[in-house]
Amino acid sequence: MPRPADSPDVAASKTLSYILRHGAEKEGLHIRSDGLVRLDDVIARPKLKNLKIDTEAVFRLVDENAKKRFELVFGYDPSAPKPKKKHVQPARKKRPPPPGYGPKATPDSGTPDSGSATPVDDVTVGVSEEKKEEEEWTERAFVNLPPPESSFDCPEGGGVADSDTGHTGHWYIRAVQGHSIKLEGTGHLESLRADVEGKERAGAMVHGTRWELWEALMDKGLSRMNRQHVHLAPALTGPITPRNNSTLLIFLDLPKLLASNIPVYAAANGVILTPGDEHGVVHKEFWRKAVHVSKGTRRVVWENGVAADRIEGEDEEA
Repeated sequence: MPRPADSPDVAASKTLSYILRHGAEKEGLHIRSDGLVRLDDVIARPKLKNLKIDTEAVFRLVDENAKKRFELVFGYDPSAPKPKKKHVQPARKKRPPPPGYGPKATPDSGTPDSGSATPVDDVTVGVSEEKKEEEEWTERAFVNLPPPESSFDCPEGGGVADSDTGHTGHWYIRAVQGHSIKLEGTGHLESLRADVEGKERAGAMVHGTRWELWEALMDKGLSRMNRQHVHLAPALTGPITPRNNSTLLIFLDLPKLLASNIPVYAAANGVILTPGDEHGVVHKEFWRKAVHVSKGTRRVVWENGVAADRIEGEDEEA
């Protein structure tokens, strides 16, 4: 039986997620290190234009999204335009010419005439200068401005101006987590500490997956895969939870992670994130508990650094 087509809102939400989490650069959009992309530019992309999505529709989708995956910010980016990467054709290895067809010697030097061909050294210098230009570019902190009373920018000036600098404000949008695009900054995330407030914000720090992966996860650890972070829920109930079809629940240990210099963050929507170690992995040494869920029974299979085998109590805290 064919899968029913997505509703217009679901299709638009999926497209927004793709662009902001994974495809901004492929779509030719500039995405800041904090994940912000100018809303006008996002809406202008054919993928959204074809769905007839305008500013008003985006505001409604952001507001109604149950998991609060997106965030709208009003202000401006004071950074200079980022140098665009240019495609440089790699130098091809030349085949030696057939006998008798070599380059002619110049009358005064007796050396072959190089003609107008670009030397490989020139190409190398061009690439080096371009790389240097990219490295010298610096992103500046985003400047937030009070949003206009309407969700729409003023048509004349494109938005509200900063009274100090005269810069015009615009709406920007970002996905609050879930990026496979490598974001250099973490300014859009809240760093958690192992204090009372941090522990309360992190909550259960539970990741839901499939029981069939248990042996592999025990051996290789929990990987962030192609994303920037391992995603965790702060609780088993509420707005942010593991997938309801999860048959394996892995609870992480906040103090142990932080003691090993593995950062833990909270996204704006409440999702807890960690990049893992230098290989993007959270090994079992950092698991507080693992639970196998089957037919309504929750069996603890890992606890406090050792294998376990007990039925979890109904009133037991996560």
